[in-house]
Amino acid sequence: MAKMNFNDYGRCMATYNSWQNGVLFELCEHIGDDERRLDRNMFFGSIHNTLNHLLYIDLRILGILQTGQAGAYDASTIVADDFSTLKARRSAMDDEIAAFVDAKDHGWQDEIRELQGLDGVIRKLPRQLFLMQLFNHQTHHRSQITSELHKMGLDYGITDVPLTPDLPLPLKV
Repeated sequence: MAKMNFNDYGRCMATYNSWQNGVLFELCEHIGDDERRLDRNMFFGSIHNTLNHLLYIDLRILGILQTGQAGAYDASTIVADDFSTLKARRSAMDDEIAAFVDAKDHGWQDEIRELQGLDGVIRKLPRQLFLMQLFNHQTHHRSQITSELHKMGLDYGITDVPLTPDLPLPLKV
């Protein structure tokens, strides 16, 4: 029987998130800029701002994964103000995440990093935890957006990980 290891987890989740981000951006492209920028009382106000936040946090977390470091957090950071640039940067980020999890060097997985959270507490955490956070954070905020799309009468479709197209299987034994 095949067993899934942490590297398999990363590859599967990178494929899943790329698929889900593609579906999300396709739907968001069809609703138009006015609907994307409408303040919907979401945590970041609009769908557009939430998409920006997702990309900003992915940049930060990937930085932690690649270097063990992250700069100061700024909640007002706008990565891309226009949708076409945001969409292109999202696709490039998904490719970069996939390349990171496909890399041959996985020595980073054994490292512990000190990081000060937004609450001011300094924690010693395994870098593996940040890969998990990257995927969890994406799912969390995508669900906020898909809820808004649902209110607009748009069907987001399937979100089940096992149904991901081109899932990198079979897993290594």
